[in-house]
Amino acid sequence: MTRGADDPLKLGIVWRGDRGVASPLPRADRQLGPLFEVFAERSVIIVPIPFADDSLNEVREELLGCDGALVWVNPIQDGATRAHLDALLRDVSAQGVFVSAHPDVIDKLGTKEVLVRTRELGWGSDAALYGSSADLQRRFPARLDENGRLVLKQARGNGGNGVWSVELVEEHVPGGPGRFVRVRDARSRDGSSAVLSLEAFMDRCDDYFAWSGSLVDQPYQKRLAEGMLRCYFTHDEVVGFAQQWPQGLLMLDSREPPVESPASIVYGADDPFYETLRVKVEDDWVPQMMTILDLDREALPVIWDADFLYGPKDASGQDTYVLCEINVSAVWPFPPTAVDAIVTATLRRVEAARIRRS
Repeated sequence: MTRGADDPLKLGIVWRGDRGVASPLPRADRQLGPLFEVFAERSVIIVPIPFADDSLNEVREELLGCDGALVWVNPIQDGATRAHLDALLRDVSAQGVFVSAHPDVIDKLGTKEVLVRTRELGWGSDAALYGSSADLQRRFPARLDENGRLVLKQARGNGGNGVWSVELVEEHVPGGPGRFVRVRDARSRDGSSAVLSLEAFMDRCDDYFAWSGSLVDQPYQKRLAEGMLRCYFTHDEVVGFAQQWPQGLLMLDSREPPVESPASIVYGADDPFYETLRVKVEDDWVPQMMTILDLDREALPVIWDADFLYGPKDASGQDTYVLCEINVSAVWPFPPTAVDAIVTATLRRVEAARIRRS
């Protein structure tokens, strides 16, 4: 559907929802409320588009009636993947609708494979990629022998789904039969773990290749208890930070009551505590990443984030930072200070898309 140059811009907001009921917009307490308010101040019409896998034609028509769409749909949600949605978004994008994040960009930037492709950068670690179950069975045992403890992750996932800490038990004999491992699920919050044979654990991973396509491992970071730094971006510009304290892979005593994680704290992009990290990502790491992934500035999503753990201190006693994942598919909440940058970048891209489509 072609829209006139004088018509107000229409922006679809896509999330997974029940189209059979009067669905509200995604939760306002996730910072989307202020985002919508700023769009309204710029005379943009917000079009709520709940997505369901059995309503592809209806969703397609609604998207084609918009100039652009911002998408908040997790890789895996309520047992469903994004397979149908991604094909639909590619279709409407090819017809001129601006989409963020575009599925092709998610494939490059928003899966755990980025840890392997960018492992030579300053944020990198000794990450390894497994493209099949047979590949995992063949190479993972030697990797575990070498490292003692690894974090294994499915390439496409969220909320700790398909993420484990895997460590050799003390009785393990390198290369010997009957190897056993202690496994912690990242979704656990009570320090619980299970001991099982390495072969049995690898067999459990078979199903993850069907949707995810691959698994990635990287060394366990010993400073995990000091927290995780989340760095938010609009395109290649830092727009905020958050300090978080993930507990799923910590070595907690399961006999003790679960420890409540401190609340996440958000900070503006200019907070002096994060200046060193901001300069590194904006001046060095993200530009190098864009070259490796063959992405230009405007191909990067209008909101995405990179999660960093503290690595070993360097020779001068300064912190180092290790990338543990990049989130692209459904980044919310985000710092309120990011709203203006998101709106400005979105409008620039949507207006350009309308001109090309007219």
